[in-house]
Amino acid sequence: MKKQVLIQLITLLTMCVSIGRAQTKLDTNAKQFFLFTYFVEQDAGVNLAVSTNGANWLPVNHGKVVATPQVGEKLIRDPSINLGPDGIYRMVWTTGWKGKNIGYAESKNPGKWEEEKVIPVGLGIDSTNNCWAPEIFYNPQKKNYMVYWSSNIGPWKKDGEGRIYYVTTKDFKVFSKPAILFRNGFPAGGVSGNQGPIDAFIYKDNNRYLLFYKKDDNTHIPNIYYRAGKSPEGPWGNEIGPVTPSTGDEGPSIVKIGSNYCMFTDPFESDFAYLFTSKDLKTWTREATNLKMSHGTVTQISKQIALKLLNE
Repeated sequence: MKKQVLIQLITLLTMCVSIGRAQTKLDTNAKQFFLFTYFVEQDAGVNLAVSTNGANWLPVNHGKVVATPQVGEKLIRDPSINLGPDGIYRMVWTTGWKGKNIGYAESKNPGKWEEEKVIPVGLGIDSTNNCWAPEIFYNPQKKNYMVYWSSNIGPWKKDGEGRIYYVTTKDFKVFSKPAILFRNGFPAGGVSGNQGPIDAFIYKDNNRYLLFYKKDDNTHIPNIYYRAGKSPEGPWGNEIGPVTPSTGDEGPSIVKIGSNYCMFTDPFESDFAYLFTSKDLKTWTREATNLKMSHGTVTQISKQIALKLLNE
């Protein structure tokens, strides 16, 4: 009990320091610029923030949402933006707690989105009724897009199985049949003993691909792991992790800032995003950012887009 109180006090002090050094304007001399896509209230919509260092974030649109939920259960959870090689920004999100659909929209400006649509990615999976935390990854090997997400198979929490599925597409009109990206045979459901994968994120690391994921046991223990593969479709090697220090995290998202691997999470113990930093993917440091958010994705953007978003 005393240890948990101490952890919470350290976290609070860290957040206070982080918030106290928050940027008031963008560092236009920075070498890299990043966009955080996230939500605060699931029935409100998508929020965006911009940063040059990953720790301090500036809200876009004065902190107001840039897209409101129009499809599915009229929720937007776990929004994620991908910039394709064609210059189009594409966003996917969880549209509801149940169903076989995810939300989809595209734009040339991530601050303003076109018509929202649904993609029935789980339609070919008979024994699932949820499609959560979708992400988009452009596969340079096959020159197509992968859309991947978390689904539970069978009974919830006890005898079912958490899996990561994916479909492929070249135009976001015609999609392949869903296939399993990763499974470990364990149930999902967010209770003790549920080690099934959820919240997957693919990162291209030179000539290999890394699959980060959460083991779905919400008991405040380190639960982010990763595996490596030669293809973004797998197969995946031995499990590495957990990423520590941690008292439980969700929604991992990875970018490189300078020479550092930077993993952003939605932590159990805080309303603010956490930033984990490592040079070798083995030893990590952790700090709280100044961004109050729920489950999102970080992606690198150009200086021109960053300035445009903050000036709109």
